[in-house]
Amino acid sequence: MKRDRCHGFRYSRAVVGFGGTPSLWWMRFLKKGFYHCVVALGSGRQWLLIDPLLHYTDAIMIDDGDAERFLRKQGYRTLRVRITEPRRRFRLRPYTCVETAKRFLGLEAPHVWTPYQLFRFLIKNRKIILDNDPKVC
Repeated sequence: MKRDRCHGFRYSRAVVGFGGTPSLWWMRFLKKGFYHCVVALGSGRQWLLIDPLLHYTDAIMIDDGDAERFLRKQGYRTLRVRITEPRRRFRLRPYTCVETAKRFLGLEAPHVWTPYQLFRFLIKNRKIILDNDPKVC
């Protein structure tokens, strides 16, 4: 009996949204406007929005074709990012929105812990930013 193989694809582009509101007391120590991050994976018309929350991870399909516009309407600052090939290293880290975003983007950045640090890391590593000027976002 021949086994059927599942043929799929990996997304090569993502939109990372930074924003949110401080819903927990310890979040007041984070940089204002960078309390949370989300990742939208996709291409063309459909995008999958991954929203890692404290008690669960939400996944939402965006059908309007513009994940950036959708996230900006929600109050997020956005960056378009190229997804890189992840290295095969396992590091035990806390489950946070930043760690989830790094894993979806294929980033190895053990020193990045907060949404603002992730934002700065993405801007500094311009090879993965798809925008010409990320400050426009």
